[in-house]
Amino acid sequence: MTIKLKRFLEELIDGYSDEAPDNAEYPYKVFSAKKILNDDNISYYALEINVWDKNKTYSRAETIMDELEKKLDRQTFLEKDFFAYTYIGARNNVLDPDKAIKRVMEQVEIRVVEREE
Repeated sequence: MTIKLKRFLEELIDGYSDEAPDNAEYPYKVFSAKKILNDDNISYYALEINVWDKNKTYSRAETIMDELEKKLDRQTFLEKDFFAYTYIGARNNVLDPDKAIKRVMEQVEIRVVEREE
């Protein structure tokens, strides 16, 4: 993932890249992206977003993910050096050994077109 794409996603998702710090307050979001294909000036990324919460139910984490889906489903983002198209995919609740922790995971496809200079 390029630095520009990482910064863009940090701002858009308002979360941490790859892992949260030990002192992160619940609920929080963590994302990671890996390039899966490059075709000329179009790069395809698999983005995984996780919402982590310490709550009795999944409701708060689900609500946060609902808001992220609204931002990301079939959206086009125009930046100075690239534009990106996003498509939401599979969404699941992920069980944690610690029953107090709730995790909701969403997969998103991102197509990034680099702007030619």
